[in-house]
Amino acid sequence: MVQINIAQLPARAAFSLTAVVAMAFYHLWMRDSVEVQLTILCALLALTGLPHGAIDPAIARKAGLWSGLTGLIMFSAGYLGLAVIAVGIWFVMPELFIIPMLALSAWHFSGDWSPYFSHPASVAVSCAVITLPALFYSQEVLAIFYLLAPTYSDTIVSGMAVFSILSTLFVFFSCFKIPHPSHTVLAELAILFCAAVALPPIPFFTVYFCLLHSPLHLSESLAQLGLSETVVFAVPFTALSFAAGSLFLLGLPDISFSLQIIQVIFVGLFALTIPHMLLIGALNQGKNR
Repeated sequence: MVQINIAQLPARAAFSLTAVVAMAFYHLWMRDSVEVQLTILCALLALTGLPHGAIDPAIARKAGLWSGLTGLIMFSAGYLGLAVIAVGIWFVMPELFIIPMLALSAWHFSGDWSPYFSHPASVAVSCAVITLPALFYSQEVLAIFYLLAPTYSDTIVSGMAVFSILSTLFVFFSCFKIPHPSHTVLAELAILFCAAVALPPIPFFTVYFCLLHSPLHLSESLAQLGLSETVVFAVPFTALSFAAGSLFLLGLPDISFSLQIIQVIFVGLFALTIPHMLLIGALNQGKNR
């Protein structure tokens, strides 16, 4: 199978419990330290966030897209090339980078709910997840977007806040139209939306991306590839991602280290997400045909 079907109810139930614990943990011990928040985010990226994309070469090999050492080198070079182009666009014209980043992320994350909702409703859920922080933590989101695209950051964040209301309302009414709703997923959505209210942007992103999105993909990949093959590809390519991030860090302006880390995380993740999305989308489209 090449389709990434992430309807894993036990994993989703585990996320709901973990998210509640994370919200309590944040308010008890982490709310006043951005450095601690970033440290935890980087640690979880190493454990789940980056590995779920680092096994893309294994998924592509299983689908017959490459074979042998030469094939692996060519596939990796193309994958890396797309990521480098994305980073280059951000360096040259960050405003051209930010809107596609949000749109493509919403399209990609919609797959987390496609087994349960229609495509428009799934996209609305992912749009709400991405934009709700701009409604409840506008200044914090504005500070992040000022690092990514300073010229239009005010307009972008204001638009996100409006869009978050519209997408959330669409999701709310869509839940009443599901013939046989999954109570686990409905509880997950409720907790995720509560997390958007209770957590600032960085902890909220950590909860969603590292504790829900990435583990769901990893669990599906483990079922397809097995533990040994998953580890063989995940470990070295995750290490390469961190090495590339370190090089990216050296090329950033001389600002505070925390702000540099934020730039590396969001720009780097989006750059790696582009080839990841193209691969998964192409494999799913090929299977459908």
